[in-house]
Amino acid sequence: MAKTKAPSIRDERAFHNFALVIMTLLALFCVVPFILMISVSFSSEAALVKGYKFIPMEFSLSAYKFLWLKRATILRAYGLTILVTVVGTAANLLLTSLFAYPLSRKDFKHRNLFAFILFFTCLFNGGMTASYIVWTQLFHIKNTVWAYLLPGSLMGAMNVLMVRNYYNANIPYAIIEAARIDGANDARIYTGIMLPLSKPVMTTIGLFAALGYWNNWTNGLYYITDSKLYTIQVYLKKLMDSIQFLKTSDLTNESAMLAMQSLPTESARMAIALIALLPILLVYPAIQGELIKGMVVGGVKG
Repeated sequence: MAKTKAPSIRDERAFHNFALVIMTLLALFCVVPFILMISVSFSSEAALVKGYKFIPMEFSLSAYKFLWLKRATILRAYGLTILVTVVGTAANLLLTSLFAYPLSRKDFKHRNLFAFILFFTCLFNGGMTASYIVWTQLFHIKNTVWAYLLPGSLMGAMNVLMVRNYYNANIPYAIIEAARIDGANDARIYTGIMLPLSKPVMTTIGLFAALGYWNNWTNGLYYITDSKLYTIQVYLKKLMDSIQFLKTSDLTNESAMLAMQSLPTESARMAIALIALLPILLVYPAIQGELIKGMVVGGVKG
């Protein structure tokens, strides 16, 4: 048989350079829209009529001044968003890990049944109308904080599978057997062994859950009508809709028309997006290492 030729240093260097170019382009595709968003948020509405530029043609703080006038409401919405994100993420991690733990145990005789239930939810659901009726008529979550916590984001089937795969691939079953011999029950094994050894994948799932809760505005659109219960995403969307409505309304008063035309529409839209995105940008670098490790290892089939 012919021997396989080992790749030369030149070939490896060429591949590394090619991969570097591809990754650089992908990074630019992610960074460039963000830079454009910042530029537009600091541009005047008159300049934006001529088009978007990466450097503001006419620097203006009108969008941020407009949002500053509503700072009390925005801060309240921020506080509620942080509360929902923290509580929802903690509940998501607890339920996801609790569901994944028995699925990873080979001695759990009902494992196949619960795995079937989990896979079934990936393929079928009752639809939006049925979900709305159940949540509002049976659980009565309308105009409560529970509307942000329960529907849709509390636990995901794919996250459960990722945590289960991590348990199978990275926590030897011999450790669990040894703990059993030493007299540890399931609660002790879960809290003393499984959770401490699953930090990377739990960090990954936690970030996914936190992003889901932070960016969720559809639950507020469906279940919240009380303005005092608006999260930052829901409030900013309502604010943007109000600005757009005023800009397109037929006003008879000339001064009112001039005031409405001076409202920052495009720049406010980008300023709103930047305000909502800023906390995620601050948190992500701190957990980036654990996130990558958890995604790589948790995605391996156990």
